[in-house]
Amino acid sequence: MKARIHPRGNSRTEHSWRYTRLLAASALCLVAAACSDGAGGAAGAAMSNELVDPASGASCGQGANVRITKNGFQTVLNGQCGAVVITGSNGSVNVDHAQSIRVEGTQVTVLNEKVETLETIGSDNTFNMSEVGHATVAGDRNTLLGRNYRQVTFKGQDNSVNTDNEPQLDDQGTGNKVI
Repeated sequence: MKARIHPRGNSRTEHSWRYTRLLAASALCLVAAACSDGAGGAAGAAMSNELVDPASGASCGQGANVRITKNGFQTVLNGQCGAVVITGSNGSVNVDHAQSIRVEGTQVTVLNEKVETLETIGSDNTFNMSEVGHATVAGDRNTLLGRNYRQVTFKGQDNSVNTDNEPQLDDQGTGNKVI
């Protein structure tokens, strides 16, 4: 039995080889595009510097943004975070430092050392903060506790702030109080 070796110049074999390489290259391009579109692909999420629903403990290395969407969460965020956005409810988060914190959910407890901007549009939340630049409270029945709030803007109803200092206050809502 003799083995027959086709010379490299065989047009049928060469055409099949080129077609296979073209298909492989196309597949790689599609995978790369899907992973880098930022629409939820694993590589895209890693490249966007955003932590989504981190486990019970996470680090905000390099000022990562954090998004908490699930309900019933308990999370500790170490380091210097960028924007922390909480759309989930019935949970708690302890944040070392953050550029901004926004709570859209209800019955959320936030503990924090330092944040420049705090905003809540949710209701029935508790904020125990050490140092806050500007807090905007658009929801109802929120409680702000802390050592130093520079400025507080109330837009909702029946909110309160209890702090060691006397913050600059802008009350656009009703039934709000400084204790």
